[in-house]
Amino acid sequence: HYPLRRQRQMCIRDRGWIKDAGFPNTNVDLIAGMVGETDDSWQRTIEKTLTLEPDSLTIYQMELPPNTVFVHDAKETGAATAVADWPTKRRWVNEAFDRFLAQGYAVSSGYTLVRDPERVHFRYRDMLWEGSDLVALGVASFGHLSGVHYQNATHWDDYLGAVEAGRLPIARGLVPSPRELLLREVVLGLKRGSLDARRLAAKYGIDPLVEWGPVWESLAADGWLEAVRPQPVLTRAGLLRVDALLHQFFE
Repeated sequence: HYPLRRQRQMCIRDRGWIKDAGFPNTNVDLIAGMVGETDDSWQRTIEKTLTLEPDSLTIYQMELPPNTVFVHDAKETGAATAVADWPTKRRWVNEAFDRFLAQGYAVSSGYTLVRDPERVHFRYRDMLWEGSDLVALGVASFGHLSGVHYQNATHWDDYLGAVEAGRLPIARGLVPSPRELLLREVVLGLKRGSLDARRLAAKYGIDPLVEWGPVWESLAADGWLEAVRPQPVLTRAGLLRVDALLHQFFE
């Protein structure tokens, strides 16, 4: 835990320097469910973060892929993994949302709150999620350009060799269909908590409320949606588990 404590001390120490430097927007990232996290330590984290007065707060829920040491050891010993379970992590994030909302923050996505939504905008996120082009720079980077998804070479030697030879370092690409592009915007848009179905229907000529009608009905019946029409809006509970809901749209 020493490196984590050290990082937190550096963040708190540098707070005054960051403000004096005049950055127009500062963000704090938190991860709910780090190894050793408890109810008490999470509450202290929330309170300390509030004192930092970030312009935006991003909260991720800790995930352990199956190939990690923690999961492997748990399987070998039969013990529980070293991080909190999903209900606990969602409860912690919900508690953080409540505290920051009470201080005047607004929800920007399933992971993000902002202090002043009129001033703080995530243009990179919003434009990318709505289909804007993104040029991939760097090894293994993903991009989207003129309707083509692509990924750069995944190893440094291949990437640098192509660049130095004056070639594009692209390893693979995909030309998605209009329906696939629509699906991409649906699943990414839902991460923000609501979906502009009319905009998508006008853009793609496919009404997502009709195309995935049974999915919307199922989500509403399970309590994850406040409304379906005129646009789907997630409940708080749905927003905090949005990543677990999106697979229902996949082909």
